[in-house]
Amino acid sequence: MNYPSLIGFILGVTAIIILAIIEKKVLNVYLRSLWRSSLFFFSMYVLILILVFFRWKYYEMQLAHFDLNGDGSIGLTEYTDQYRFVRDKVMSGADRNFAFVTGAALSALLAGLALILDLVNTRIQLKNNPIKS
Repeated sequence: MNYPSLIGFILGVTAIIILAIIEKKVLNVYLRSLWRSSLFFFSMYVLILILVFFRWKYYEMQLAHFDLNGDGSIGLTEYTDQYRFVRDKVMSGADRNFAFVTGAALSALLAGLALILDLVNTRIQLKNNPIKS
């Protein structure tokens, strides 16, 4: 895991722990919607970073299987199209390098949609049953 993704992972896990601690202190129904969408955002963000990390590790393990004689380098007999494909995936790593940004953007989009839906649902429930507020 590269440093930006590692920092994003640590911040995400820390935010999830903090949100879990303050769960009982959020009493307002609208703030509760914000709390739920924040928890959803950080959970999705951490999940995306973990999935990108596992995918990259899978390609690294797959790359190691192409070294048939175990000498630590790829010879001409071991150099195949599949090796080049996996090597390019490991070497370029653009998806891994920008996972912390794209994961945050995707998580923010999904959490924003969840927040809007949750606020509309809360508003409808309060309108139908004003005692809950």
